[in-house]
Order: sequence, then C-alpha cells, then structure tokens
Amino acid sequence: MGSGCLVLVDGWNHYIAALRCFGYRSAAEFPLDRLALHVAAETGADAVSSAAVVMALPDRNRPEEAPEFHAWRKRLRKLRNYGVHHEPARFSYHQPACTRCRTSLDRNVTCGNCGAPNTPAGRRKEKGADIRLASLALRGAWQQEYSTLIVLSQDSDFGPMVQEVKEVHRSQGRRYALYSAFPTCARPDHEHRAVPGTRELRLDSGVYGALIDRPRIHVTDWRAQAP
Repeated sequence: MGSGCLVLVDGWNHYIAALRCFGYRSAAEFPLDRLALHVAAETGADAVSSAAVVMALPDRNRPEEAPEFHAWRKRLRKLRNYGVHHEPARFSYHQPACTRCRTSLDRNVTCGNCGAPNTPAGRRKEKGADIRLASLALRGAWQQEYSTLIVLSQDSDFGPMVQEVKEVHRSQGRRYALYSAFPTCARPDHEHRAVPGTRELRLDSGVYGALIDRPRIHVTDWRAQAP
C-alpha cells in the first residue's frame, strides 16, 4: 500500500505565480526538485514517491518562440536528471482578428507613448494540462501509489479532481492528505488561494530563495532536508 507522496506541478500556473511574487530571476530558476522535497517534508510524508511537472512548451518552429522553447527544454531536461518528469501539454494559438470584419490583425502593437513593440496577451492558450495532471493524480490513487498528494497550483478547476481523489481513497479504506502549494507575497493585488478541498502550503520569498541556493538533489534522496 502506497504511503509516499506524489508531487504534481501545474507548470505555467506555478511559474507565473513565482514570477509575479518573486520576479523573473527567481521564477526562472524553477527549483522543482528542491521544492518537491521541501513540500513533502512540510506535510510529514515519509518519502517522495514521484514528482512530475505538466506544461506545454513554446513552439520551436515559431521564430519568436524558439529561444523560449530552448530555455524551457533545458530546464526540464535538467529536472528530469533529478527525478522530476515532464508530462507534456500543448499550446493552442489564436490569431487576433477585427471584431467587425474578421480581418487578421498584427500581433505586435507599438506603444504610442514610447514606441516600444508589444505582443498582446492571450496569443496562446495551454490545452490538456489540467486533464493530464488530474489523470496522474487519479491513476496514482487507484493504484495506491501514494497517501499524500501535493499539487503546486492555485487553479480552482482542480477542485473536482480533489474530490474524486478523496472518494478513491475512501473506497479503499485508506488515509489521505491533500495539499496545494503556491508562492505568496505581500502585494495586495496578488490573490493567494489553495485549490478547493486541499490544505495550503505557502511558499514565501525566504523559503523560495533558500531552495534556490541549495544544491540540486534527486527527489527520492532520503538525505534531503527542508530549508
């Protein structure tokens, strides 16, 4: 019977939250190997049984996205060496169009004040990540691979999945603990909320910085200590 801890990362949700709270330099470190060990230790779990990050990669065939693609591929390959597996999703791209005549519009908008070029938000949307993460959580529950689930996300859409995971554990007569972990900061315009049905694990700048400064370590290494 599984008594370990499954750590699932909603990649873009976590990255954007870290970016908003801690800035690009910290967010780009993406220290998921150390994060997985830290949050598992916070829950009192005896081990990390598995860790995965679910996220889409930018399109390498789009010149404007190729550098971003290579940067993320490098991060994810390095994480794989330390036991964090990448589960792929995909991006759906939308060409902006005139609301009246539907003529395609240029994605690049030049600021009338300073002349800087800008790409409007919403040019791409991640598809399949929520379903993939939910399937990993439910499959692990049915196969009794864990008793503690930690989701690094604030997405309320995972609420129904959490309820299903609870029902699976109850039907098996097993104890369970469900958490969501997320970056936090003091800015009043940043909403910090747990996934419905989970206990929250808050990650402030001190914890995040300490994890970044630690050497990388495999997520199944029993010698790892929380900062």
